[in-house]
Amino acid sequence: MMKTKVLLFFLFALLISCSDDDSEECIGYRPENVKEVNAPSSGKVNEPLEIEVKFPVYNGCGKFEKFIESGSEQSRVIEVQAKYEGCICTQNIPIITAVYEFTPSTPGDYELKFKSGETDYITVNIAVTD
Repeated sequence: MMKTKVLLFFLFALLISCSDDDSEECIGYRPENVKEVNAPSSGKVNEPLEIEVKFPVYNGCGKFEKFIESGSEQSRVIEVQAKYEGCICTQNIPIITAVYEFTPSTPGDYELKFKSGETDYITVNIAVTD
């Protein structure tokens, strides 16, 4: 009877120590600076343009999470947010490539500024026609 209680106690302790709550401790998010942008110089209204954005992440657990946009339709600032998932990460600094999809809704000149530093940007100008 005593052995059964001890065994049940250890099984219960094992289940608690393996709960999913611990996994959230090793997830983080941070903005990363863009190093390179490959974009077309022109496009057409309502046709999506794919813009290749390259940025380094802090370590091997980093990956692309999302783009954060601000500004107006004609002039936007775009930041990259990376997600870091994992408690044990390699210390390499990989370059990640993500595709920013831009669909202009009206003809005109568009300015897209990709954040590459605290106050620095890689600016892309796109002429859009009907």
